[in-house]
Amino acid sequence: MAAVVFSINYFGTHLLTGSLTAALKQGTYTFFFGGVIMRMSERIAVGIRRRLLALALACIIPSTVSLLLTFGLHNLKGTPEPLKSTIPTAFFVIPSTLVWGRMKRKKEDTKINLQTNGGE
Repeated sequence: MAAVVFSINYFGTHLLTGSLTAALKQGTYTFFFGGVIMRMSERIAVGIRRRLLALALACIIPSTVSLLLTFGLHNLKGTPEPLKSTIPTAFFVIPSTLVWGRMKRKKEDTKINLQTNGGE
């Protein structure tokens, strides 16, 4: 993600310092908050009883949080193209949370079915 954000900023502005700053912010954010966002997706996917609602919210809520945090981070001083720097996050986080939430929900449903049916 850091390399993508660097490229977006550098090739759009040719500002090396600003592009490196944006890449450093994105790389640090992804390293520290990527797991938090995916865990949020997982918790929502298995914590809501209605499957379709759980999967929808497991994608929408973490993706929205991630996009808002990323955009806020890039709006801090130093990123030449804050909106363009947020687009890669949207490209990756939306499908990632959808797939992760679905996978965790399926695993949880299987576990519940095995317990309900006595391991059959």
